[in-house]
Amino acid sequence: MFVGHFAIAFLLWRLFPQVPLPVVLVSVSFPDLLWSLLVPAGLEKVRINPDSPLQKFIIFEKYPYSHSLILGNFWSLLLGIAIAVALNNPLVIPVFVLGSASHWILDTVVHLKDLPILGFDGDTKVGAGLWRRPLLAFIVEYAFYAMVCAFALSGASLFSALVIGGVFHGINANSFLGLSKKNTVKSSNAYAGLALFGFGAFTIVASLVI
Repeated sequence: MFVGHFAIAFLLWRLFPQVPLPVVLVSVSFPDLLWSLLVPAGLEKVRINPDSPLQKFIIFEKYPYSHSLILGNFWSLLLGIAIAVALNNPLVIPVFVLGSASHWILDTVVHLKDLPILGFDGDTKVGAGLWRRPLLAFIVEYAFYAMVCAFALSGASLFSALVIGGVFHGINANSFLGLSKKNTVKSSNAYAGLALFGFGAFTIVASLVI
């Protein structure tokens, strides 16, 4: 899931307007931002399929630090505390942890059974596997994004969010619909770099426009 995560950021921002929007956007992105750094560092592993761009063929072999419910959100708590101290805003801590936790919860809908709960060896892994039905996953994600945005935002902010989300979701369409015959991403590090760029770009654009 990609743009769907940001819908929760807008909702949290409506509920807690005292927390700057960029901070909330980073919170819901945090597991994937951390993951995109840990993969090239060799601490987490992902395997792509060169013959298909579809998400259902991406094998997340190991990502206990970034994508486990317990261990992953422990890091989000530490970062939330650091940001709260820097901004002198204690409310950042629970909002940042909520944003990060929402990432794991939404991922359980689309991921195959690869999401760890605790983050340790022998851990139970979960995932409902909506990615197995890529067209449905593509429709459901944007519909979810649009509905949550409509609840959280209004006026020009809502319009901007829907346009930004639509553009980024469209850019990501190949991973749902297999528009290219081969995977255009050639390595696990490139895939991690693409995630870092995508989440970072959405955060910057939304922070400037909304």
